[in-house]
Amino acid sequence: MWDIMLVNAVVITMDEERRIIPDGAVGVEKNRIVFVGTSEEARKYKAGEVIDCKNHAVMPGFVDAHGHGGHSVFKSIVEDTSYWMPVMTHAYKNYITDEFWYREGRLSALERLHAGVTTGVCVLGSQPRCDSPVPAMNNARAYAEVGVKDIVCTGPCHVPWPHRFSRYEDGKRVKKEVSYEEVLESLETVISELDHANEDRTRAYAAPFGVITSVDPSAPTPADRCVRLTEQDIRQAKDIRRIAEKYNTRIHTDAFGGMIRLAYQDKEHALLGPDVHLQHCTGLSFDETLILADTDTHVSVAPGMRQMTYRTPVIELLELGAVVAITTDGSMLSSGFNMFDAMKRAKMIFRRAMNDDYYLPSEKVLEMTTIDAAKCIGMEKEIGSLEIGKRADLIAVDLMNPRLMPRIHIVDTLVGNGHPSDIDLVMVDGRIVLRDKKAVCVDEEEVLLAAETEALETAERAKHLHPFIEKKPQWGKTKIYFDEVRFDMEENRRDGGHY
Repeated sequence: MWDIMLVNAVVITMDEERRIIPDGAVGVEKNRIVFVGTSEEARKYKAGEVIDCKNHAVMPGFVDAHGHGGHSVFKSIVEDTSYWMPVMTHAYKNYITDEFWYREGRLSALERLHAGVTTGVCVLGSQPRCDSPVPAMNNARAYAEVGVKDIVCTGPCHVPWPHRFSRYEDGKRVKKEVSYEEVLESLETVISELDHANEDRTRAYAAPFGVITSVDPSAPTPADRCVRLTEQDIRQAKDIRRIAEKYNTRIHTDAFGGMIRLAYQDKEHALLGPDVHLQHCTGLSFDETLILADTDTHVSVAPGMRQMTYRTPVIELLELGAVVAITTDGSMLSSGFNMFDAMKRAKMIFRRAMNDDYYLPSEKVLEMTTIDAAKCIGMEKEIGSLEIGKRADLIAVDLMNPRLMPRIHIVDTLVGNGHPSDIDLVMVDGRIVLRDKKAVCVDEEEVLLAAETEALETAERAKHLHPFIEKKPQWGKTKIYFDEVRFDMEENRRDGGHY
């Protein structure tokens, strides 16, 4: 007897044949899929629970291959400022409590759950925070409670070293200079304790802040400034490679134009290859695109309007046979963890960038958020499609609303008009974690209110960095104007330039 049987659904399998079964069924036993076929065939079997999915599409859960832990709490209080990155980085390093990572993690996981994301990457902060294993442990604990698969990503932040971080003890801020060696030790603890933990619903990847340490970590660098690797570039690549190989885990980091060519100078240790996936990859030259394709390095990209200025060569990478995933980059006011929105934006932006309205059909972008995204993070044998033997990660999308009718071309319909509010059932590892649009494992109201309290307390601690709350109304204006300096540069100088 199976544990659960879902019947009468339009089943979008994403298997090798990309089958769509109009009156389909999925059988689940323990944490695995044991049947994918027609409802008529499924009725030969018995199950402890039969779920009627009439007028629903059942499909694999989304895989979000890159997002940031921390952003969910801050999404509504830091906006409309060019100081976003330094303010947020400084706040993450010095003005949040250990409990922050748990409360924010639950909010992040809950938002992903409602968006149909069954596996999500969490880079801890803007630059990953790894001075202690505690942030990673608390993030993983939060995701485990909500029931979403968590890939914790942390590692060394940007140079220089040592780096200043703060912890809070009895409500008081305690500053500490942390060495590069201490961060590596913390990273090893995180990976050794979290990778394959929580019945293998938690993974931990080595995630330095950038493939290269010696250039701009968040934007393309001109070729004439990417001439040779520094000693720290070489050392960090060797260390990350050593740790990843020691624990048999993967590597995830950011990359921008100039970094790939520079990293490739040290082919033995370069953070490139099939065990690596790189986020952003904006501003790459064509020779760097070829390097990624030739080394089978996987790429993930969050589609946004900045892609019109510094474009990720998504189309070229795909044509060269590289694995590319569409991601959200984290929860923010513009889109959140909405994978439907990410697919729509990818089609629009890259078609405009290529001046061709026929790139990225709906079927391809759906692949890029399911089975291709699973390949990107090295989990395609376990998740990303509905196939016998794979882990039972799936979502049910309610099709009975005006946006999704008529159901003639179902994939075009879902990609073009789908929304997280249409998802009313989510299963992770055979366990139902969202039913009737409500989380099963946590009290949603308690999660939301605790996260709001944490956001307000953090804003109060860090209010000298940026007027988090005191935002002037802009009614009747066509542009925002600023009449004050909104970032305390003196605080930054006191901290020795460590954002």
